Amino acid sequence: MPIVALILTIIGGIAFWWWRAQQVKGAADTVIDAAGKARGMVSRARFKHRAGSSVLAGVDTPGMAAAALIYSLMSLRRPLVLSDEDKIDAMLEATCRMNKREREDAMAFAAWASGQVPDTNEIVRRFLPLWANTLEAPQRQELVEMALQAAELGGAPTDAQSVAIRRLSAGLLAK
Repeated sequence: MPIVALILTIIGGIAFWWWRAQQVKGAADTVIDAAGKARGMVSRARFKHRAGSSVLAGVDTPGMAAAALIYSLMSLRRPLVLSDEDKIDAMLEATCRMNKREREDAMAFAAWASGQVPDTNEIVRRFLPLWANTLEAPQRQELVEMALQAAELGGAPTDAQSVAIRRLSAGLLAK
């Protein structure tokens, strides 16, 4: 009989400690879930800060702004294909003197932004102060020429493209 009591005590002790281990595991899982949620909140907060109230609010370099403008101008004529993106990439490299990584980031942003901001005039309006404050007169002229070159790919500029380029030219070159 004492052996049976000893075996039951051992089994009871093992069951008790197993149950306690499961409680500790549940608490650890809760802490890990909370940490994951906190990390997600931080990531979302960073993105919201970068995006701001507008899709274009996070852009702080003239090259990325130029990529968004050129992409938007070219998409006014027709949806862009890979060869069009290659032409934009070449323009960014030659005119904006951007390295490969900057161009890749700028192109990814420009493709996304052109879907979010369908009005090219809004892009011009939003970025005119950035370009006016950061670019010298020759660089401003290069930007206008790059925009005109992009609009002329595939034929004469459309009316919408011409209006955006006139607005860009008036805002950058009239000073």
